[in-house]
Amino acid sequence: AEAVSAESAAVEELASLGARVHGPRGDGSGERGLRLLREGKFDELWGTIAGYEPQKRQIEDSLLLNLLDPSTLNRISAGTREHLQASGLPKAVLFDGPPGTGKTSTARALASMAVVPLVYVPIESITSKYYGESEKILSRIFALSSQFEGGCILFLDEIDALVTTREQDMHDASRRILGVLLKEIDGFEASNVVVIAATNRKRDLDPALLSRFEFGVTFGLPDEQCRGKILEKYAKHLKREENSHLASLTAGFAGRDLVLLCVQAERRWASKIVRREVREWSLPCL
Repeated sequence: AEAVSAESAAVEELASLGARVHGPRGDGSGERGLRLLREGKFDELWGTIAGYEPQKRQIEDSLLLNLLDPSTLNRISAGTREHLQASGLPKAVLFDGPPGTGKTSTARALASMAVVPLVYVPIESITSKYYGESEKILSRIFALSSQFEGGCILFLDEIDALVTTREQDMHDASRRILGVLLKEIDGFEASNVVVIAATNRKRDLDPALLSRFEFGVTFGLPDEQCRGKILEKYAKHLKREENSHLASLTAGFAGRDLVLLCVQAERRWASKIVRREVREWSLPCL
């Protein structure tokens, strides 16, 4: 009861700081996720996240399975390390890629599958016009994230807007925020908090920060096959050849663009039905 009360207080304070907490708290179980992984039902596991199979496999192997079943990783680490002082979970991971390619959606799906809260930190919640305030907010968000008994995923969006490379004459405020980030990530050795940072400008990040990320997952623009997988989720009524044709016509589209394309088609088709231009209860044609 004390743990649940502390977590509830942490959620409220995080909200007051501009962070948003998504997903399971309390006594949720990851047994369903483990079962689906063991049965090879990956599409069912990831829900609406379509395509990007290599990225999903990387996340499953390096993050998801170890969040669902940390005891296996701990046993391996105990057998391989001379001194086992910390969890084998990665402390920090970098998601990079163009806007709309699913970085935030993937982080939310990962937290849902692992049955841990996602603490989403938008850039505007950290930046402050008052001297020294931004780093205090960031440090407090890290401290509150550590209060979730079962761990959490701390998602820092658009991290490139906070800290860019020192070679580009980093602003003094950015330098202080960078110092907080480096200190807090290094201090997560014995914590179940996993930091995921997202950027579409990896090349601009400070080298010291880049070195703290134990691995990165790159989300490029989807290829034709991947676009077809996404369209299967949002235009499921299309025939296979129609799906393939639409996928071939949408080169350069991000996943978000494809979803918006399908949503706009739904809206326009609904309008046609209301105007009695097409048959009632029909679905949008290719």
